[in-house]
Amino acid sequence: MTDDVIQLKGIIKRYGNSTAVDDVSFNVRQGEFVSLLGPSGCGKTTTLRMIAGFVDPTGGTITVHGRDVTHLPPEKRNMGFVFQNYALWPHMTVAENVAFGLKLRKKKSAVYW
Repeated sequence: MTDDVIQLKGIIKRYGNSTAVDDVSFNVRQGEFVSLLGPSGCGKTTTLRMIAGFVDPTGGTITVHGRDVTHLPPEKRNMGFVFQNYALWPHMTVAENVAFGLKLRKKKSAVYW
């Protein structure tokens, strides 16, 4: 049994002839705090979006708790993602924006003010 919570093996992402992420591999173990650092355009956000399931990798594998999630949709990965720029729906109230994630998981929302 491994303590790896997240494991990336040879992750690649290409957009046409442009390579955004090239052969990235790393493990995140239980209790670790990990930061992805680098200049603008080096693939940090693309890598995180692949882990979250918002972008499909061109190659490689992503496992979470030993389960291959490489092509699993984001709503089935049981993880969250905090965007640099807020991803809010302007036509929804604050409560509706917060409850939206619960709706995707078919859970009842309860708001207490």
